[in-house]
Amino acid sequence: MNKFLGDRHHLADQTIGVIRWHLKSIYAWLHREGHALANLALNLASLARSPRAKTPWFVPTYEQLQRMMELPDPVSLDGIRDRVMLELLYATGIRSHELLSMQVHSVWPSERRAAVVGKGNKERLVVLNESAAKWLSYYLKVVHPRLLRRRRLAALPSGGDRCVFPSTKTPASLSYGTLRARIKEYALKANMPLLTAHTLRRAFATHLYQGGADLRSIQLLLGHAHLATTTLYTQALTPRLHEIIERHHPRGHLYGRL
Repeated sequence: MNKFLGDRHHLADQTIGVIRWHLKSIYAWLHREGHALANLALNLASLARSPRAKTPWFVPTYEQLQRMMELPDPVSLDGIRDRVMLELLYATGIRSHELLSMQVHSVWPSERRAAVVGKGNKERLVVLNESAAKWLSYYLKVVHPRLLRRRRLAALPSGGDRCVFPSTKTPASLSYGTLRARIKEYALKANMPLLTAHTLRRAFATHLYQGGADLRSIQLLLGHAHLATTTLYTQALTPRLHEIIERHHPRGHLYGRL
């Protein structure tokens, strides 16, 4: 049994926990019913996990993201919707569920701000850059009404009409699965590794930090309750910071060479 768990050390902690729970339940039942002389799973809780190497986060550059954002079709309804979603994710660092639950009455493109509901049902204001505000404004005026028309033709309930990104196939907003699939498609076309909405959130925070923003401000924009969570988003900067030290500090081995 120890070897069985050891062979699965590469799995996530939660998955290992579920496997351990099932094993303990099965062996407890066997022992209780007299099919086993002892409960062999009693010592499973103390099994040590083998250390796993952490894969560094991939954070796309601004140039990579810019190329990806130009891929959605600028004349189709779905293409414009996709461009707006990409713009908002990168411009604000909001989570995927915050994007998909956005309500029309809570976004103000002309004022370049929007209200989103994050973890713990906490509402916060996010700031839009000029590009995101421009695309969102056009989308709400031109594309959103046409998407609502699709919903009515499909005889969907009107409740989802209040969503900034309504689904044209289900009663609610666009699904996370659709968002994930669209981001994956554009990332592949841009010759980048697999991206998610959270990758764009990391890029938002990392690029802000690279630009000189302080961690407290980034914490506020991301909606983190604790600053320690925000510092995780700067780990991708370590190689870049090392390069800066080596090039620009007098003790750096590249100092004065360029």
